[in-house]
Amino acid sequence: MKRSVGQADGGVGGNAGSQPGPKVAVVLGTGGIKAMAGLALFEFLEEQKISIDLLVGCSGGALASATIGMGRSPAEIREQGLNKLTKSLFTRLNYRALLGIFSSKLGVFDKTSGVIDPTRWMGALKEYFGDKRLEDLRPRTIIQTTDVSTGAGVVLTKGPLAEAVYASCAFFPAFPPINIDGRYLGDGIYSAPVPVTEAIKRNMDVIIALDFKEKVTTEPQGFFSCFYRHIDNTMRTLTRTQVFLSIEMHHHEIVLIDVDFDHSINPWDVHELPLIVEAGRVAIEANRERILAAVRGFRPRVVAESGVVRAAEPAATPASSAREIPVEPGGETGPGTAAARPSGAGGPRQTVLLRPDASGAEDGDSR
Repeated sequence: MKRSVGQADGGVGGNAGSQPGPKVAVVLGTGGIKAMAGLALFEFLEEQKISIDLLVGCSGGALASATIGMGRSPAEIREQGLNKLTKSLFTRLNYRALLGIFSSKLGVFDKTSGVIDPTRWMGALKEYFGDKRLEDLRPRTIIQTTDVSTGAGVVLTKGPLAEAVYASCAFFPAFPPINIDGRYLGDGIYSAPVPVTEAIKRNMDVIIALDFKEKVTTEPQGFFSCFYRHIDNTMRTLTRTQVFLSIEMHHHEIVLIDVDFDHSINPWDVHELPLIVEAGRVAIEANRERILAAVRGFRPRVVAESGVVRAAEPAATPASSAREIPVEPGGETGPGTAAARPSGAGGPRQTVLLRPDASGAEDGDSR
């Protein structure tokens, strides 16, 4: 099988060579099958020999990240598609739960319920991922979910891959959440639609995040269409707030890329895959210089014996010109400490205070 994107092979990212490159994270946000537009990014990074150290996925982005992490190349996914993803997976209704929405005398609907019977969807995920586990994926892959009881974000780092992906994609109340270690976990869209902060918490230097947007002008029709449009608009506000805060928390570079679609695409619209990947290619091409500048402009931080962090300068620059940022003696940059981040290409660096986890997410492990 072709080598997975992101495994260190002497590329720019990772720790290859005598001069460590930046630790690179790719974050794929929510978007159903539209998240497969990320294939264009993986192809670009592979072409540029930029290795990936961390994949972070939410909802549709979790499915795309897990597919890459399990060892399938973008070319293989393009060729084989997602043939198991059909409309029939999403059409079997749970009538008892559906009637329970209107009256408790007619049926039952609670936090464990969903309008759609999840049996086929879960079965397809188990067939697709087999017995693979989240902790075995390369690059390292983590998945954003939401605890439907508390609304808190829960990040899965290990456990059965099919269950983790299901949880992240379980768009409540359409699909029921899944019980993982005593918590009912559902779609990550409700807590962190584009979970950039999870990459920051894991000390990534360069974070490339894709946000998938439908710029449609028609009015939604039907309950679920109206509901999803409302959720989508609400989550856009949450995404902006979290990303802006992430920029202030981060010590190097976040490249946020919008991938736009001019019409609605359903999760089962596998025939749209070529169009989806092309939309990703257009977005990546428009932002290629930003990506390359972020990766190639990286300068590793140096912790001196005096307990200060210095932003390393190019070899031709005298060491005395490096900027010094005080931190707690013997400590590394992290929540509550000072860190440097660039304020612009070629400009002075500024010191910002890293805040504790902005998304409120907890680390969680599936069984």
